Amino acid sequence: MKTLHVCNVNFEWELENRSKMGVKDSFMVHPNYLQLQFLPFLYAKPGDGVVVTHHPPEVPEGIAVHLFEDEIEGYDRIETWGWSKAIERWSPLPYKVPDCLREVASKAFSFTHSPNLPGAKLLHHPEEAKGWIAEGPYPKVLKTCYGMAGRRRIILEKPEDYEKAQAQVLKEFERGHQLIGEPWVNRQMDFSTQWVLGDEITYLGATVLENTKWGNYSRTYVGQDIPFLEEHLEKVQSPLKHLWARGFRGNLGIDAMVYDNKLHPIVEINTRKTMGWLALKLGKSLAYENGTQGLLPSFLMTDKKIPFQKQLVLL
Repeated sequence: MKTLHVCNVNFEWELENRSKMGVKDSFMVHPNYLQLQFLPFLYAKPGDGVVVTHHPPEVPEGIAVHLFEDEIEGYDRIETWGWSKAIERWSPLPYKVPDCLREVASKAFSFTHSPNLPGAKLLHHPEEAKGWIAEGPYPKVLKTCYGMAGRRRIILEKPEDYEKAQAQVLKEFERGHQLIGEPWVNRQMDFSTQWVLGDEITYLGATVLENTKWGNYSRTYVGQDIPFLEEHLEKVQSPLKHLWARGFRGNLGIDAMVYDNKLHPIVEINTRKTMGWLALKLGKSLAYENGTQGLLPSFLMTDKKIPFQKQLVLL
């Protein structure tokens, strides 16, 4: 079976902004989207195709490269990083985004279908947020519902910090989004489990995550011992069954953390492929960090040369 791959790592951006852009234009919003669109070169099978915005400097042997404006034929199925309305509008093959996607992709879904940190709260309007912020203890965190890899979170170290963040908070509510308020905890380990929801729920494996001190993604490790893993696997069964019953199908990753020698079993549910999925697929630990030498193109020629500041490397 020949697969046509499209790697839309702008998944959260499209949902957050309710974007109506064409898929090619939406990839060009950020350099990381342009670089990471080539991830399928690492996992596509010989005979598969990959659709990209522009031809890369090099192409792996056995993989066909297509542009979004090409006439594309000869494939049996299309596979994406995450579900996308832009890809649905463009796709030359049958491709239907689940009706429940926006609901289940929101962090509000994982928050309301899993145990919460002590004092955490789902915030629906500015006054509710202001009241939660006025309470101790500090530091604490405000998380947007469609942020990616630690981005779009507001860290408040003291009550006065809210004044600097107030405009961003109000903007989120004006856009019809909720916010999640959580205490800042002493994280000892971050890990994730990878799943596929199809005719049944399939567990693929677990990886350890390394994040920056502010929670931004940095590295993924395979083959490490993970404390509390069995407890995590038990706690995620209920939301997984709910997702399946709601009609979601496809890849997803569930992030968890260990803090103060306790398990927070579900930090968030990512309804897409993840770097943990890629690490398991390759059977290698990996990092996406600053650098110019690695597995992905270091630049792309559009109407100008776009250099990339980060690289994917095996560890």
